[in-house]
Amino acid sequence: MRVALAVLVAALAVVPGVAADRNPTPGAAVILQLPGMHRAQVRRNVVYHRAPRLRLDVYRPRAARGRLPAVLIGGPARRSGQAVGWAQLLAARGLAAVAGDLRSERDVRSALAYVRAHSRGLGIDAGRLCALAFSSRGAKQLLGAARRLRCAVVYYGRLDLDPAQVPPLLAVKAKSDTASVNESIDRFQAAAQNLHADARVVTAPGGHGFDVGRPTKRGRTIVKETLRFVTARLARPLPVESCATPAERRSALRFFTSEDLPIVGAVVGRGPRAVALAHASDEDLCSWLPYARQLAARGYRVLAFNSAPGVRTDLEIAAAVEALRRTGSPHVIAGGASAGATGAVIGSALLPLQPAAVVSLSAPASYGPLRALRAVRRLHAPVLFAASAEDQPYANDAREMYGVTPSSDRRLEILPGAVHGERMLEDPAFRARVTAFIAAH
Repeated sequence: MRVALAVLVAALAVVPGVAADRNPTPGAAVILQLPGMHRAQVRRNVVYHRAPRLRLDVYRPRAARGRLPAVLIGGPARRSGQAVGWAQLLAARGLAAVAGDLRSERDVRSALAYVRAHSRGLGIDAGRLCALAFSSRGAKQLLGAARRLRCAVVYYGRLDLDPAQVPPLLAVKAKSDTASVNESIDRFQAAAQNLHADARVVTAPGGHGFDVGRPTKRGRTIVKETLRFVTARLARPLPVESCATPAERRSALRFFTSEDLPIVGAVVGRGPRAVALAHASDEDLCSWLPYARQLAARGYRVLAFNSAPGVRTDLEIAAAVEALRRTGSPHVIAGGASAGATGAVIGSALLPLQPAAVVSLSAPASYGPLRALRAVRRLHAPVLFAASAEDQPYANDAREMYGVTPSSDRRLEILPGAVHGERMLEDPAFRARVTAFIAAH
């Protein structure tokens, strides 16, 4: 018997993951388990309101130092398996989590006020807070008090809200939830799309409480997406390139792709007419700034942004167009050079409301996983394809894309020589024609 017990202990010792990652909390565990999440450091029973006596539990990664961005959890009871499991997940991703006795919107406001006032002692960065709400009750409580937060996530909760009045939002709809809840989410999604709001809706299998029910691959993917969403929005802002002037850096626009990649761009000029410019793969936003300033002098608001590592420039340009629209420029033209032009073509074609026009300078028909020749068949916005005759394969690619684009207002310019991308604009006559195309649309 002793020998068998020793063998069992030794086996567990060499396979620590068997038990180490299990959520040791009462009730059902969350469907996603991360290594070490159960080792979160917890400060329990912090009284944030004395009459009636209401408490908070604050979770942090055990080895963390200094003030951390934090997520306030609302809906489930503070010590439920759902609240504790989510708090542990957030701590495992390097964030602080606050689970509290929250019974009303007033309680949420009191909890947020307490966290901000006592942020130093709690180890929380009061300027970087998000909310995570579960069910209609949690959504009503948290979103009513969440306007000043960096972001919010709502799981299977009613969203009878104005999208303009909530922070960047990820809404998770349970496929088999009650019809009234899902219909409210659908209405919210339609309104958010019309406003170009920073809001996204994803659908999970199963019903209410899927995140603590039977694990599914799709369910785990959505939980991971939730962690990615809040982690990205609570990160410190990306800096703007030093080529931008102090004024351009102060007016920088920061936004996220649909995959939660952070993007930053310098904004030049102001007004309702805007241009979004994506750079070539070996450049950065600085390559577009000279032309951006020329356009700004003509009355445009121009965003020259830095691409994130990788090749999903289509997602970036789509996000840039929407960011300009929701920040006061409803009329947007998308442009790009080389790989950025491929992204501009594809991203514009994918948008539900395509840009006012597209400018493509030296776009390859394919770049990594991006296939512009396929995408342009859905491009109905006015488009200008341009390349240099000796700059191959880009000149042939421009001709081919021009030939299959269904837009009734499309143009093709093949310049002499081999100049590539935005450097084509160094030709004053060509630059004037591009500027005229932008003005005409």
